[in-house]
Amino acid sequence: MTVNLYKVLQDFMSVPSVTGFEEQRRKRIIEAFKKYCDVVEVDVMGNVIGTIGDGERSVMLAGHYDQLGFMIKHVNEKGFASFAQVGGWDKRVAYGTRVKVWVGDGPDDYLIGTIAVKAAHLTDSKERDKSPELKDMLIDIGVSSKEEAEKLGVKAGTVCTPANPLTYLGKEGNDLIVAPAFDDVCCVAAFMKTMEIIQNDPPKDLKIHFVATVQEEIGLRGATISAYNLQPWAAIASDVTHAVAPGVKPEQVAGIELGKGPVIAIGANFTRALWEMIEQEAKANNIPYQREGVPSRSGTDAWAIQVERGGTICGLISMPNRYMHSPNEVISLIDLENLGKLIAVTLKALDKSDLKHTVEVFRK
Repeated sequence: MTVNLYKVLQDFMSVPSVTGFEEQRRKRIIEAFKKYCDVVEVDVMGNVIGTIGDGERSVMLAGHYDQLGFMIKHVNEKGFASFAQVGGWDKRVAYGTRVKVWVGDGPDDYLIGTIAVKAAHLTDSKERDKSPELKDMLIDIGVSSKEEAEKLGVKAGTVCTPANPLTYLGKEGNDLIVAPAFDDVCCVAAFMKTMEIIQNDPPKDLKIHFVATVQEEIGLRGATISAYNLQPWAAIASDVTHAVAPGVKPEQVAGIELGKGPVIAIGANFTRALWEMIEQEAKANNIPYQREGVPSRSGTDAWAIQVERGGTICGLISMPNRYMHSPNEVISLIDLENLGKLIAVTLKALDKSDLKHTVEVFRK
């Protein structure tokens, strides 16, 4: 049965995964990986590692499943909660957002809150022309006292996520879908397509580690640990990248558009022989793709993986994404499908390759 990536995303995204609080989504990813992998493990950080094959050379595929969120810092006497961001929120899109306040460890253990907004009628002209700072915003959870909030389980350390569900953009069945935090669980979903493709004819000489990493949003921490422990011969990270959108000029985002294919990253953070291989395989297999020049730090798990231990052969294939780090990110299901396919054909090419970490060029 063909993997339905919309349904995979629905399953993953119906539960929260705020950085450091990834437990609920971790369980969903484990169950998904179990359908295809020979072994599934969870390390001390919470990275989920699904392995296919037993070849001598190991390949690490990395996509992070933690998401941006908020953490409650204090509840005042009136029951309003002050909060801090977890990850890099844009204050402009936080203002007025409806949130789920997670008071338990189950998919229904939340309260609905809203990030408090002063009506425009009550602001002066200076206030109206700028967004308030996150430190000046409060979450309203519909109570009238601190005691009432605490009885409901709202206290310091409670985390929150946007309350927007995954849905189609426009009409049902459309290629474009919208939800908070496709960054980066959508790429973990694409791994399911890759697993489906290679399950019946896996690469012969590779051991493939599908790694759903944690704590990317606060510093690539999960990828650092998993790359150190796995010490892969080669690695491909997958994350979202910006696409053309209203107010975003093509030259700002390398002309990347939704629906035009996954994006091959080019630059110092990546091994040239690998990104050339990825591009060749895309052409040979008629998989649409786009290119993005990354002159220095990529801001993805690839940045950590490339230099861990003695370094590794490293690449990055990205998913075009509109409105990144907002409650309403937009991606293309066709792009997601093609991402899974491109990783699969690249794995088969790696299996036949003779890429080496160190090549002797002289001996006296």
